[in-house]
Amino acid sequence: MIRTLEKYELLEEIGHGGMATVFRARDTNLDRLVALKLMHPHLRGAKEARARFRREAQSVARLKHPCILEIYDYSGEGSDESYISAELLTGPTLKVFVEQAIELPAEIAACFGIEIARALVAAHEKGIIHRDVKPENILLHDNRCLKLTDFGIADMVDSQSMTATGQILGSPGHMAPEQIEGQHTDARTDVFALGTVLYFLAVGRLPFTGKNPHQILKRILDGDVPDPLRFRPAVGGRFKAILLKAMAKSAADRYQSAAELEAALRAYVAPVGIEDPGREVARFLADPTSVRDEVNARIVSAEIAHGKRAQAEDRKADANDAFARALAIDEKNAEVLSLVSSLGRAAERERTQKRFGLAALGLGALGLFGWAAFSLVGGPDEPIGPEPLVTLDAALPDAALPRDAGSDAPAASDDAATDDAFDDPDAFAPLAIEPHVIRRDPSLPAIPRRVIFDPDPANVLISVDGAEPRNYGSFNSIELVPGRHSFRFVSNVACCADATIERDIPAGAGDFRLSQVLPSRPALLLVRTNVPADVVVEGGPQGRARRPITVPIRARERSELRTITVTAPGYRAYTGDVQLTAGETPEVQVTLEPDPSAPAPEGGPPGGAGE
Repeated sequence: MIRTLEKYELLEEIGHGGMATVFRARDTNLDRLVALKLMHPHLRGAKEARARFRREAQSVARLKHPCILEIYDYSGEGSDESYISAELLTGPTLKVFVEQAIELPAEIAACFGIEIARALVAAHEKGIIHRDVKPENILLHDNRCLKLTDFGIADMVDSQSMTATGQILGSPGHMAPEQIEGQHTDARTDVFALGTVLYFLAVGRLPFTGKNPHQILKRILDGDVPDPLRFRPAVGGRFKAILLKAMAKSAADRYQSAAELEAALRAYVAPVGIEDPGREVARFLADPTSVRDEVNARIVSAEIAHGKRAQAEDRKADANDAFARALAIDEKNAEVLSLVSSLGRAAERERTQKRFGLAALGLGALGLFGWAAFSLVGGPDEPIGPEPLVTLDAALPDAALPRDAGSDAPAASDDAATDDAFDDPDAFAPLAIEPHVIRRDPSLPAIPRRVIFDPDPANVLISVDGAEPRNYGSFNSIELVPGRHSFRFVSNVACCADATIERDIPAGAGDFRLSQVLPSRPALLLVRTNVPADVVVEGGPQGRARRPITVPIRARERSELRTITVTAPGYRAYTGDVQLTAGETPEVQVTLEPDPSAPAPEGGPPGGAGE
């Protein structure tokens, strides 16, 4: 039976959160479909909750913008059931879209960011600071545009704060440092949050993660932003600079307004011919794969042109960044490979000139033999070629190689252990690039052998013997001398943790295939219930409802269907299945029904106050 609430028919539930449930409903007076946000019954008596609900209705009703959800109606505080009626969006949220869609080029991510910035500019002009900008609060509509929603904790600059003393409201992964510390918030607070959304769009993961909210907030306060190029080199240095400025720890170091960030993003997309970001968003939503390929081709052309200009102007760092980004997108591009090769030859000539000048100063002391040796091996800080360890190991006699007392230690297992934590705090720390001693059996020939990488998943960076990590897409094999080597696989996807292993590469004539399955991150299950309850997950994990429960996921599975059982004294037990995916935080809403045959729990009848 369809439930009726005043002039609205509630047709079906389409979403829920900690404060309200959203229904697809029909306005019987105007005969149109709407989204009806209905406050949870147990919150109707809470003064702060009703104040937040009223604030959302009042703040959004003042805003008229194509990128902001339109409010139609509000129940008023005198109503028995508090609700907000708004335009019905087709969805999904930006979070769901990014997790299910293909990789977004940074320019497309910037176009998304421009549309969100436009919405924030409109809100800020009305004196409204959103304070909860995140992918879950941005919805796609009609497969053509974005809509900013949920102004429930917005701060109205021209009104008194309704936030309780000492209470922090917001989403941990997106809160600016000043918001965490309870200081003054302004437009730059929303700029920081939009920076985290841009990072998520371009990189595919959030910049601030952790085992728990406390760890996440600490990383924000520390200004601990992981380098986006470690996870997705195709982002490029210029977009990285925009991200870092938007998420600067000090508000004074950020873009000073959403309009300023919007301008920076528009300047960023201009070189690839994007003049109407909104139109580009619509094109991408309509046909993501084709538009991605088209935009990537334009990006490669633009980066080649930029790199050539930088090369001509002797701006080596800019040229390297442009060519590196082009290769990250199109790793076999012949023109870029030729340009990179010419840069390498120029750099080698420069190093040779430096070595020659240094050697000439001490030629009399070194003698002819010393000069020849110096020319062959290189200066103390100048490696020879792209793989100096292999070259030196193959060139020097065994007696010149340092030995490691632990060289006979057994190699690590192929299947690394799964992390117990949702996010290892060191998993995304910058890699220390340190010299690695190759431990080689002197009885083995020093003839290099090709090692072919076979990681699962394939979206990883690989570091060999402490060298700079490189993208597997353009680095899938390497020549190594037989012996023990270290390998680190850095995950670019949320499902998997990093893996560091050591392997003995045997001597042989053919290729050696090195397979490595990265451990799965656990899922972090959150069961929301109407009463305090216990939760048992199939396989052993258990905990309390309303608190995250860590559920290990097998490395080769990544996603598993588990049965959960939810129980509370005086209520019927609930049993159901939930799909758990490694690295994700699914939420399950369970409403327990009173059990008339059960004795009332100590302290009162079923349905008492929650935890």
